[in-house]
Amino acid sequence: MQFLQAGESRMKRPFRLLLVTVLSLWVVLTAGFALMPVGSSQQTAVATIVYWAAAAFAVGTFGRAVSLAAGRERLLWALLGAGLLVRFIGYLLWTAAEGLQLSGGFLLALPVLYAASYALLLGGLLCLVSLTTRRIIPVTALDALSIVISVGTLLYFFVLDPAPPGLAGWQESLLVFFRPALDSALLFLSLVTLSLVHRPPFIAYLALGFLGFLVADSVYLVEVFGGTPAADGWFEVLLALGVVFLGFAALHAVPATFTPQQRIDPWRVLSFWFGPLSPPLHFGFLLAWGAFYPPLPAYVYVGVAVVLLYLALRVALVSFVTQGLTREQEELARRLEQNRVLRELHETVKQDVHGISLTLKSALEAERRGRRGTASEALGRAYRISREAEYRISRPYDEMLAFQGETPPSPDDYLRERLEKFGDYFGIETHEDLREPLDILKPAEIAAANRFVVEAFWNVAKHSGARNMYLESRRIGNVFILRVRDDGRGFDAKNPPPGMGLRYLSQRAAEVGAWLDVISNPGRGTTVQLRFRKK
Repeated sequence: MQFLQAGESRMKRPFRLLLVTVLSLWVVLTAGFALMPVGSSQQTAVATIVYWAAAAFAVGTFGRAVSLAAGRERLLWALLGAGLLVRFIGYLLWTAAEGLQLSGGFLLALPVLYAASYALLLGGLLCLVSLTTRRIIPVTALDALSIVISVGTLLYFFVLDPAPPGLAGWQESLLVFFRPALDSALLFLSLVTLSLVHRPPFIAYLALGFLGFLVADSVYLVEVFGGTPAADGWFEVLLALGVVFLGFAALHAVPATFTPQQRIDPWRVLSFWFGPLSPPLHFGFLLAWGAFYPPLPAYVYVGVAVVLLYLALRVALVSFVTQGLTREQEELARRLEQNRVLRELHETVKQDVHGISLTLKSALEAERRGRRGTASEALGRAYRISREAEYRISRPYDEMLAFQGETPPSPDDYLRERLEKFGDYFGIETHEDLREPLDILKPAEIAAANRFVVEAFWNVAKHSGARNMYLESRRIGNVFILRVRDDGRGFDAKNPPPGMGLRYLSQRAAEVGAWLDVISNPGRGTTVQLRFRKK
């Protein structure tokens, strides 16, 4: 996947300078904050300034990203920006409630605002996943939900059961419970896109931003778990760093063309199953804890049952998604091969008609000058060229019909038909021994095999001078072999003559993971074969 980024090279140096400047400013303010007396009014003021400066920076950069983007990309940045804005409003309400010692209905808006903020942020990241991947949205959403459940269960078991005295009211308890779990899901969704082989340039900053949120939540949890009030402002300072990174993600966003892909590095997949966000590991840890410190509360076993159900549903979804991706890959291979055949048909018709026209013109010119022998020879050449042209034109045409599934009914029948036509056109005795059907090959491999066979046939007709040609297929263990051999003049395989297309055949084989073997010696015929590894 490529992201076409207009003008990115022009903004690289200013972007890096701004990044270094802002991060340096955060480091200086944080160092000053750390040196101030804990819980002092000066420390609270610095934490507030740092947080709201970061918030203003993020609002500006997200507004810029929305104005530059279009279509679904604009929706992505609008959802993320709106989620942050609602979060800022919630934080402002929380700060005002603490400062004015408000309670009751005023604080009921806090959970609602945070729920709306996370809904918008999760929606934005799911939009990003849909822009950068193919068909995995159901699996990704299920994974994110399972992370929320497993992290939430861990938090409830170790922090809120029973609630520590550091928590003031059920509203704060609810935020402590849900905020780290939902931030873990946000981090996971950003890591999904980060794990792609080709990823957007801003995704690393996005992941760092949500990691900053999770670190800030962890610091807050440590303060609450230790029974100390969260008045020293470290939560706000670390949260500000996360907001800064999100702002840089938006600043790095420029109009881009997203090409969905499906390849994620295997080690990154394993990092989900065996990393710190893994739901099976979370519940495995809780079960191990229960084995040493029984009994476990009922909600832990409910969570285990939910995760088992999630794993079963995930297997079914992954199977369904894989089937869909396989069908898409087959259709893409078919379209690419059809386009190649059409280009070849066009070039073949143009070249051969031009060659026949020139030959007939020379024959007419010789006839006009009374050189009947020369004219007869030119007509003979025109006839041979026309026969070759007929074969060459029929070859891509038959391939096109084969790809469309009209005729012949199977890859083996297609090759037999090509073999029969070859014998008719060039007068070479042909022999077919297809012991292993080509149906075991994938569509892209069948297309490469068809191309290999017709190119090998053409080389026999043009270069070998053979009287017999053999088409064979074999399977030896987990290797499928498709072979064309002749009893012609042969050549030095280490120094093949030009015009045989062996390099092209080798490239076509490599595209589908096959190997091309060329075995030949002068005077002893030629054997070319494709080897496919099959389970």
